[in-house]
Amino acid sequence: MPLLVYTPKVTPRIKYIFNFIFREILICDFEFTSIVADFAKSSLPKFSYNDLPLADELFFGCSPLLLKHKVEAIEMQLTEFGEQQVPFRVDNSALPFDVFAASFYFLSRYEEYLPFEADEHQRYPAELSLQYKLDVLKIPIIDNWAIILKNILVKQFPTLTFGRRKFQFVPTVDVDRAFQFKSSGLVKNTARIIKAAVNLNTEKIVDIIKTGLGQNDPFDTYEYLAAIHEQYRLQPIFFFLLARQGHEEFDQNINPEDEVFKTLISEIAQTAQIGIHPSYASNIETKKITEELIALQEITKKKIDSSRQHFLKIHLPQTYLQLIKAGINHDYSMGYASQVGFRAGTCTSFFWYDLQLEKQTYLKIHPFAVMDVTLQQYLKLNPVEAIAKVDELMSNVKLVNGTFCSLWHNESLSESGKWKGWKTVYDEMLKNSLG
Repeated sequence: MPLLVYTPKVTPRIKYIFNFIFREILICDFEFTSIVADFAKSSLPKFSYNDLPLADELFFGCSPLLLKHKVEAIEMQLTEFGEQQVPFRVDNSALPFDVFAASFYFLSRYEEYLPFEADEHQRYPAELSLQYKLDVLKIPIIDNWAIILKNILVKQFPTLTFGRRKFQFVPTVDVDRAFQFKSSGLVKNTARIIKAAVNLNTEKIVDIIKTGLGQNDPFDTYEYLAAIHEQYRLQPIFFFLLARQGHEEFDQNINPEDEVFKTLISEIAQTAQIGIHPSYASNIETKKITEELIALQEITKKKIDSSRQHFLKIHLPQTYLQLIKAGINHDYSMGYASQVGFRAGTCTSFFWYDLQLEKQTYLKIHPFAVMDVTLQQYLKLNPVEAIAKVDELMSNVKLVNGTFCSLWHNESLSESGKWKGWKTVYDEMLKNSLG
């Protein structure tokens, strides 16, 4: 038995956010009507979404956002809801705010289309986001609101049925530097030894010499990753940076023609999903995305249609339009570098809505909740504090039976240099995913 929703006009924005909340999160079928008489005589579970109720039906107030067809600055009206402040206040409604407009605002990343002061990598800073200001960034707030909506509907219509989701964990690994010293060549490693000697860094000197003698490179953590993912029966995704003459400071992976590097990619591709990690330079020289994608496909002998932006460089809508043009169907860049949490307000994958063309696209966005670099370098946490932070985020996702996606790097599991003692954070995260 579907749910019936009355709204005077079904705009692209309304259709998009209702589909996401009801079909993707709540797994509940529904249909729209804009005919008052049909709504009035229907015996289906129903509610209206409008500026005013029709009669005494279950009513959710509608703010102007979802009725518009352009991006413009919004004078945000906040109100209290439980212990939280929420946006898009409405009156005389089943909820004191327009849950659909608020969800659309977060999910579409509406605020990132407006003028803002970018960070040093020209990214939208987490601290400017409305979720951060309302202190809900660490919560998959749209999923939480969806459950509240479900409870209201179940109380009013006990026969209304909803599907059930199961908690899922998706570990992803970015390979920015496949090896620390291996495949770097004699000249480069000799220069590193001299620099390490000047800085009295004996550990680094020993690691370079050991690697040269055929022992494991510090960043070669792939056997460990394969073993622990198999132990927990997880299906990881590896994103490889394949930059030819990229940005000299930020694109530092092994040359994609290196045979050892190509062998590594081929071997990992046998047991894990592979995606492209478009180079830092590709944000300006857009043809690089296609070049790097073709190179990765030639190595893996597989079609690659997943990506994550290097340094999480997302410029809306340009970045996503470039990915679509290159043949990418899945992107895993939706998260912040400086803060953990849910950039789009959800732990549920969703199709990107292009606010310039006002339509849903076929690019599926898979948000991640936490990155190793965020915990250590931005939030300045130690491993014990990091474990607690990850557990908090994962618990928030488990409460809504959502998907917890993590972003790690092979080098942060090396137990060397600044990452000494951090392997346990990954171990504990995987262990907690079972609890």
